[in-house]
Amino acid sequence: MKRYATTRIDHLQIAIPAGGEGAARAFYGTLLGLRELPKPAELAVRGGLWFRSASIALHLGVDPDFRPARKAHVALACADYDGVLARLAAAGVSATPDDLPFEGRAHGYVADPFGNRVELIDDTPLAANDDAAEATIVAVATPPGQGAIAVVRLSGSRARTIALRLTGAAALPPRQATRVALVDEVGRPLDDALALYFPAPHSATGEDVVELHVHGAPVLAREVVRAAIACGARQAGPGEFTRRAFLGGKLDLDGVGAVGDLIAAETASAARAALANLGGALRARVADLRAALREPLERLAAAIDFPDEVEEPPRAPLAALLSELEDELMRLQRDGEAGRLLREGVSLAIVGPPNAGKSSLLNALLGEERAIVSNIPGTTRDSIEERFVIDGVAVRAIDTAGIRAHADPLEAMGIERSLRAFESARVLVLVFDASVPLSAHAEELLARSEGRTRIVFFNKADLGTSARREVSGISLCGSVRWPQSLQELRAAIARAGWGGTQPDLERAHLAFGEEFDAVARALEALRSARAALAADEALDLVGNDLRLIDAALAHLSLATASEEMLDGIFARFCIGK
Repeated sequence: MKRYATTRIDHLQIAIPAGGEGAARAFYGTLLGLRELPKPAELAVRGGLWFRSASIALHLGVDPDFRPARKAHVALACADYDGVLARLAAAGVSATPDDLPFEGRAHGYVADPFGNRVELIDDTPLAANDDAAEATIVAVATPPGQGAIAVVRLSGSRARTIALRLTGAAALPPRQATRVALVDEVGRPLDDALALYFPAPHSATGEDVVELHVHGAPVLAREVVRAAIACGARQAGPGEFTRRAFLGGKLDLDGVGAVGDLIAAETASAARAALANLGGALRARVADLRAALREPLERLAAAIDFPDEVEEPPRAPLAALLSELEDELMRLQRDGEAGRLLREGVSLAIVGPPNAGKSSLLNALLGEERAIVSNIPGTTRDSIEERFVIDGVAVRAIDTAGIRAHADPLEAMGIERSLRAFESARVLVLVFDASVPLSAHAEELLARSEGRTRIVFFNKADLGTSARREVSGISLCGSVRWPQSLQELRAAIARAGWGGTQPDLERAHLAFGEEFDAVARALEALRSARAALAADEALDLVGNDLRLIDAALAHLSLATASEEMLDGIFARFCIGK
């Protein structure tokens, strides 16, 4: 982007009246922040004051026949434009903003104590080229739909300039809510709004960020975004604000994952678990593990390089350390699985023959009449998926069509979906009518689910229990009409889905597949090192395994990532976050 020529003048003179040096010094030195210079020797006889800014040398010359320059006599580039305006306002000096930015920059006019008109131009550094300048992004940051307010967020080098044009404000004080009359790119009124400005680098993204809080009509928020785009911003992509926070060093990868998990949390437990990762606790756990490895690594390296001078470290303490590290890495894996469980929930398929009470069970677990219930076989012809919560964990329950051989074409399509749910679910709930002998299809379901995580529920015990028998896995007999049976079923789902223990919501946990892979590699190398120690093999082999462990753990604390990995991470984010 071109620099404006008016701020590259080497020397300019402004006339001031006799006796005006004190007022000039207070205005130009204190309020505008110019640096006063000693008078050059060759010009000392001319009197007045000399000031210097980044853009100009300014001579305030005394003129006995002084008359103020009513037009803009000088343009000053202000590196702290907002600060200058704030100081002027505090001193009771009014500045008049120009509605049209000067080559993308905010500017305005002010009169000095003598009536000379001075132009002030924002000299915040702009990008060196148009492509970077166009990287200011905008999006609605609040969920779709009507509400009390909607928030439009801008981030980038031109965020404040665009916001000033849309608000008509002379300045936006940092981190203060400013009431503004919002207009579009041609000055048409849009809304009575609030604007908050967060200057770089003290913002969520590390760039200049502006939030415009408008009334919550979706069409109004879209109009604000459209106007910002017309002023030079572009529409943000999914997760682009968080991506910029990562690239600007405001978040590490764990923090990025935690933000995504926090937004997607469906339960209070999932939100608390995501929050545990937001503060860098996982990175601290990994740093502790690597610190424990540092001394044996250094001692082994020294013993290998200088065998005549450095003794090998004793094997027993090293074996004990590796045992402790293995326990901690396995705990990381378990905590990661608990975190995944809280993020994704547990998939549960309710399957069984027709008229066994599957839909009644779903309704009872949900506490509402979600599925149609009748005594006509084949009532449920499609899969119904709903969610409920047990112990803070979301359970995705799928009520399936009854499985039988003789079915019409529509029911057969439902049965095909039932079989797909049967194969993919983490937990199976097989529902059978306990009051009648098991059919051949029921026997087949028992055989096909052998070895799977399952709960066998013999329902309708209020009508009889002739079909009840011992089966592998968790087995219950009762009725969906009995509250005690529902309590037992919920406890059984917790036991089958996550061992029945409440996940620790305060512990940092693995969030990405790459992190799980890194821990698996570290465990593989650690077990190899333990085996080498047990077999009394050479310590240089153990040292190689320890370096592999350290390299795998280093992957967990990476502050960088490939573009492909970042694309995959941010693809699940919403636009505006």
